Amino acid sequence: ARHGFGNFRDLLEAVTLHPMMGAFLNTRGNQKEDPATGRVPDENYAREVMQLFTIGLHQLNQDGTPRLGANGQPIDSYTQSDVTNLARVFTDYDTDTRGLGTITNPNPPHQTGIWSHGYLQRPMWFDASRHSTLEKRFLGVTISGGTPGPEALRIALDTLFNHPNVGPFLARQMIQRLVTSNPEPAYVARVAAVFNNNGTGVRGDLKAVLRAILLDEAARGPAGLASRSFGKLREPVLRVANWGRAFKVRSL
Repeated sequence: ARHGFGNFRDLLEAVTLHPMMGAFLNTRGNQKEDPATGRVPDENYAREVMQLFTIGLHQLNQDGTPRLGANGQPIDSYTQSDVTNLARVFTDYDTDTRGLGTITNPNPPHQTGIWSHGYLQRPMWFDASRHSTLEKRFLGVTISGGTPGPEALRIALDTLFNHPNVGPFLARQMIQRLVTSNPEPAYVARVAAVFNNNGTGVRGDLKAVLRAILLDEAARGPAGLASRSFGKLREPVLRVANWGRAFKVRSL
């Protein structure tokens, strides 16, 4: 919510360092490789930040359609090697409980030692002792071995943010959730162009992207009203919530 009308680059970093994302996709406490035990950095977030949050599975044209190789098949946007190397960036981040006390667990058996919830409002913090110092090669970029963790993170997120897939990938996802499930490629292309440049040379301006989505002729014009394939199904949670409002459901 804090970055919803800001810049996508800032949102991407906030999501990456949020303690709940760290818990959900295993960056919290993620450790560097250990040849003695065979341990390697967890690859969960490295894979999902590409697949779900930024570039998607396949290389895209600016209208959101997949680019095809010589064999007529979509071209992968990343490889397993990209995942393995990017995972090294997301090592040694953990919840920031510094200066916070513990509280008594309100649930039986009321054991103590639960951190105060204040850490949930802080980004995860970096401690170099468990960070991978190996070289990191992904998506055509190389981060030299020994690069400090925060600088490696900056390079990695900048690389993802500036990938040509991000504009059309995000544009289609947002259109699907706000306007219609099957947007025309031309609609996606217009929104992607605004992501790439908001008119003043700024990339990733989410306020401009939302304006482009909602004020586009495809969203507001009469053609959608006459089309049986335009629009989208209401998400299940919204359907249930609307049912609850209609029947004046109240919490006990």
